[in-house]
Amino acid sequence: MTGRRTSSADGRRVAAAVAVALAMLRFAAGAGAQEIPAAPAEAPRAGGSDGWNSEAALLLIERAIDARRHAWADSSLERFRADVQGHVYYLGDILGERHVIRADQIAVDVRWQHPDRSMQTIVGRRHELRLPTTIAYHLDHLFLVLDDFEDRIRIGDGHEIRDVLHPAGEGAPEFYEYRLADSLEIRVRDRTARVFELEVRPRDGTDAGAVGSLFVERETGAIARMRLTFTPAAYRDPQIVRLVVDLRSALQEGRYWLPDEQEVEIVRSLPWFDFPLETLVRTRLRVLDYGFDEEALFGLGPGQLIYSVREEELARFDGWEDSLYGGPLEAASADGDPGAVVANARELLRRQPLLGGRRWQLALPNASGGIRARRSEGLFIGAGAAYRPNDLTRVSFAGGHALGEARPQAGLGLRRRLGEVDVEADGWLRAHRDAGPTAAAGVLRTLALLARGEDYEDPYLATGGRIGIARRGGPVRWRVGASLERHRSAALVVGTAPFGDRSARPVRPVDQGDLARLDAGLTVALRSGSGTRWTLDLAGEAAANGVGDFGYTRATAALRARGRPGGAWNWASDVELGLAGGELPAQRLFLLGGRGSLPGYEFRGWGGDRMALWRTEVSRTVAAPWVRLRAIGAAGWAGLGGAGEDAARRFGVDGSEGLRASAGLGLGLFYDILRLDVMRGLRGDPAPGGSEGRWVLLLSVDPRFLRIL
Repeated sequence: MTGRRTSSADGRRVAAAVAVALAMLRFAAGAGAQEIPAAPAEAPRAGGSDGWNSEAALLLIERAIDARRHAWADSSLERFRADVQGHVYYLGDILGERHVIRADQIAVDVRWQHPDRSMQTIVGRRHELRLPTTIAYHLDHLFLVLDDFEDRIRIGDGHEIRDVLHPAGEGAPEFYEYRLADSLEIRVRDRTARVFELEVRPRDGTDAGAVGSLFVERETGAIARMRLTFTPAAYRDPQIVRLVVDLRSALQEGRYWLPDEQEVEIVRSLPWFDFPLETLVRTRLRVLDYGFDEEALFGLGPGQLIYSVREEELARFDGWEDSLYGGPLEAASADGDPGAVVANARELLRRQPLLGGRRWQLALPNASGGIRARRSEGLFIGAGAAYRPNDLTRVSFAGGHALGEARPQAGLGLRRRLGEVDVEADGWLRAHRDAGPTAAAGVLRTLALLARGEDYEDPYLATGGRIGIARRGGPVRWRVGASLERHRSAALVVGTAPFGDRSARPVRPVDQGDLARLDAGLTVALRSGSGTRWTLDLAGEAAANGVGDFGYTRATAALRARGRPGGAWNWASDVELGLAGGELPAQRLFLLGGRGSLPGYEFRGWGGDRMALWRTEVSRTVAAPWVRLRAIGAAGWAGLGGAGEDAARRFGVDGSEGLRASAGLGLGLFYDILRLDVMRGLRGDPAPGGSEGRWVLLLSVDPRFLRIL
């Protein structure tokens, strides 16, 4: 197929120019007069209180409706052939971080013939499963939309969207309202194309309809771009939270507006249960070349036909323009961000509900929030609920009873979306906190306690609240907040492993009192030319004696690198640094040793007011997807100065007295979800607290799942 491309380079340059120009529309308000020829009224600017259904806006939509009755707004077009490639990603969103579950890449041969005959054939396809899934994509997720949808929009073969009136379909002005926003002029050869953004919304926001923008050429009424989402009543699948469509066209041969690029994002969650996990299907198809034949080199039967060549032929395709992971894992720009489309649509609907899903749901903060076992709690049983009064606000409650401690626990959270940030307010009663970073998944900690009397945490009790703001999406994420808490030491209530005869490790005491602090964090996602993904995490906090009982500062920095996704080999490396000043409480020491930091030594055998830790791993698939061979290494150091010396003594730890290291081999099982590693601490001389290197066998899970398990 690649040897048969006949389109001109001029057509592709025009396509690129149109795409760039449309991306600048939001920043070009008032570019040129917005008066539609033959209309008696001048079009108002976006946001005007009297801008809906102006005479100019209605004239323009009538032109668009009339143009859709003809092929591509130019009845002289007889036939074309297009070379299309694209990506389909199935992603999991875990607390705002997206991870690939399945990646697909497709190549499609598209043929069209006047008036409405078409045939699309998948001629190349490759994919990779990163996590287990049985997802089967709807056919229309894999093919090019040739007509900006019919008068009744169907998506997902009618299972996701069905029978929604097209904003430029027959009878649309009786159902929708329209408002002129921005305009721009595009010079193409010997003509100038003038494109207007026409905002659209249903007259009644509770009806099943589309919301967003049409970009319409003034002269022909052709739709150059259609960027839409939908009202909740439009969703046929109760799991759908939102669905965003962005169809972009470009001028070909100086007069035909033909498809150039299309993006669709579909977000799903459980309709009855609020859990910090959503799934997304994100697709992007691009037309690489068009061919316009003067002679009828092919003929098509009536209707729209969809085919695929055989599996062995799909695998032989070698004309890929980019890599399997070269597509839209993240939005390329604010103009193409589905979240921005939803935010704009929300404004158009006067902040009426826009997302799908139920208002009331059962809820848990993670899997261990329902049932777990800990040294300081015994058996804990919990439940929760979440309520969304609108798209911008979420109220959640979680609580339970620790049977061994015989005390209740509770937490209340409020989230309110303001533009690109979330305003947060949280309160908690007798929350069990860990003095160090999470060392194991909650489910494994329960199993370890039952079998070995060890839950891999150093707990203390916190009662208080926090307010803050955060930006959780995009390549730059940040948070700032202020909190006031009362800290108390926890008690040991499980002295022996229930299914063994091992004694549980004692619960270390913490410094009790009121802690008033400010906190801030910054995460920056970077990408190098080689495909390596870099992430920089910065965090800091400060507490003042004047308000609470503690006065200190504490800061951490972490640089994380990940190899290019896909392929048999992969690698990861993290470097973390920590430094504190003032007078640290014991629960804010930097703790090292054992699982989660330096395997092969006593669990959290060292601590201090300064810390350095490096961890790395290299892995290779040996029997995909069941077995992956891993080589792991770590090195770290904890030092003590004036800020943490007293706290370390009370907590029962000391500095590491030099660099400590560990290394080992392991297996990643079942898509690398479960990990079984054999490691040894490399420094055999006894260290403070009796921590010396030894062999250990560790069962763990992929770190991506730590916070939800």
